[in-house]
Amino acid sequence: MSETATLPLVSVVLPVFAGERLLGEALDSVAAQSYPNLETIVVDDGSPDRSAEIASGRPGVRVLREPHRGVAAARNAGVAAARGELIAFLDQDDLWQASKVARQVTLLVDRPELDIALCHVEMVLLDSTPRPSWLTWETARQRGYLPSAWLVRREAFERVGVFDTQYRIACDADWLARAKDGGLMSETLPQTLVHWRIHDANGSYDQATMRSETFRMLRATAERQREVDRVR
Repeated sequence: MSETATLPLVSVVLPVFAGERLLGEALDSVAAQSYPNLETIVVDDGSPDRSAEIASGRPGVRVLREPHRGVAAARNAGVAAARGELIAFLDQDDLWQASKVARQVTLLVDRPELDIALCHVEMVLLDSTPRPSWLTWETARQRGYLPSAWLVRREAFERVGVFDTQYRIACDADWLARAKDGGLMSETLPQTLVHWRIHDANGSYDQATMRSETFRMLRATAERQREVDRVR
């Protein structure tokens, strides 16, 4: 039996919508991973451009073509199709350092009580994009909670459920909140392993939707806590 066969399979789920500009570089960063036991699933969310064709041209990449239903539904489709016991996410805009998956797999293998491995991320402004007013970070390097920084055990989705498709932007923050409320455990590596690339097409620029969805998420979190307190 080969060494690769004894390593846990990591399924990389990459949702894309109209991402032809940066998708190839994101896929390059997956192909450059030092971890050898990966499968890559690109979920094309009804892109009007060449995103699906770009992904299909990459050896070993599985492409799911879905109607345009948003990033939550695309991630859910990828998780449903994944064969790995560990699931990583990469947004179409972002890049991984070559050791990202290997370091996170090592953490989860060494710490079986953990459900989620995170890492630090570095913000990169593309094409002289000015620092957006909504970005409150004091430094470019921060603890990463965006999906590109996650590695998650498959069993976590069985406990927490899938991404809530009612959220257009904040489905990842909602999932992490539900995971925390459900008692799932996470650990953050000290290394900066993700480049979060900022440009004027990022969903975070829609601040009205972001604020609305954040308030909805916080209300749901408060309601879950009240339910826990009632049970006690």
